[in-house]
Amino acid sequence: MSNDDVAFGCAYEMVFEGPADPVRRVRTALGLLDLTGEFEVLTHVNEYVRDHHDPAVIDAFRAGCRTRLEAADPIENLRLSLRTYWFVGDTSAAAFAALIGDDVRRLAANGLLPRLAHGPLHRRARHVLEDSGAVRWADKHDILQAAATVAELHPAVLHGLLAGYHEVYGDLQPAEALTLLERLRLPAGADGLARLRTVLREGAKNHYDDPALWRAS
Repeated sequence: MSNDDVAFGCAYEMVFEGPADPVRRVRTALGLLDLTGEFEVLTHVNEYVRDHHDPAVIDAFRAGCRTRLEAADPIENLRLSLRTYWFVGDTSAAAFAALIGDDVRRLAANGLLPRLAHGPLHRRARHVLEDSGAVRWADKHDILQAAATVAELHPAVLHGLLAGYHEVYGDLQPAEALTLLERLRLPAGADGLARLRTVLREGAKNHYDDPALWRAS
């Protein structure tokens, strides 16, 4: 059977008719995601977790996501699910905080931000920041500021700012984003850097407000 066949054949039953223990059900479904990598699994897991009122279920899902985002190459469909589902709308603040925000704030409070420079936590921070375009600016601004103190995360901060500008539901504040951008130590020719600086100086918040501005920059 192909990965697609396995996911379509098993995902719904595993999530909604799986082990009696809801936490074990989520963990088993994430195991199916590891096996197949298919978005079909996440379609059902996301629905199950979002509609579940047991904090233990939500915590199990988020813990599973954190572990998987610490891989060198996380499952791309997991990242897609974050960008298009969990980091959009009324789930974005809690999801972003749980996946990296709370850790960064704790490290900042204790003067330990250099720990973000390497290892599993660095990889998770890099992946989440890159995918954070749709997270509300008020919920991610302090995290991006903290990440900007860690040179190894500067490319991820740039990527996150570009996503905040280009994505349909992307969110940023031009003046604050420009200040943050100027703090990054990146090659002058870094992809998108100069053009993003230009549109932010124009006060542009989102590519879709004026697509011609990006093309002209």
